[in-house]
Amino acid sequence: MKVILAAATELELHPFRSLSKVLSDLLLDYWITGVGSIATTQFLEKNITANKPDLMIQIGIAGAINDQIDIGSSVAVKEEMISDMGVWEADGYKDIFEMGFAERNTFPYQGGMLVNPHQLLLTQSKLPLVKGFGVNEISTSPEKISLLKHHYNVDIESMEGNAFHYVCLMNNISFIQLRGISNSVGDRDKSRWKIKESLQNTYEACKALLEQLKDDSTT
Repeated sequence: MKVILAAATELELHPFRSLSKVLSDLLLDYWITGVGSIATTQFLEKNITANKPDLMIQIGIAGAINDQIDIGSSVAVKEEMISDMGVWEADGYKDIFEMGFAERNTFPYQGGMLVNPHQLLLTQSKLPLVKGFGVNEISTSPEKISLLKHHYNVDIESMEGNAFHYVCLMNNISFIQLRGISNSVGDRDKSRWKIKESLQNTYEACKALLEQLKDDSTT
């Protein structure tokens, strides 16, 4: 089984490179996609076309929108929301579905979300399952954060998650997104962030998932 571990930056990917030694009987490859949805989409499309994997795992850090998620913990993303595509008007924000530019249930969307259909993978991760929101501009305004919490009910924010879900769905590739929660969305005091802890917890979850998949493939 050929497995790709993809992250936006070397900082996020580096802790996972040792998995090649720990799981030497799995064919692991590592991709740095670049930061943001545009770079991620272009990189994934180019490399998937050239060498389609059996499974893709996106790893990296994310900010918590849901206050019940512990900083430093790890989560698996069950669905992603398309973002940064809409308009702020006098009566609030309207996304591309509310504007009539896209249909909520036209593939790859389900109810306006990019849903991971691989329920077994999500279950095998043994992580809390969350709803993600992908951005190109990190959210800091109280108005936007309130919208995410109370209107869209999303749990975490990243800069590449929705692009990853979109490309994998369009290319019919098995996938899962694992995120370490490094900070609360809107908190720019990096002395309170837990990047190292969140990546370590994500590493342990990823390792356990790959070991489970390896065992399943040999039985």
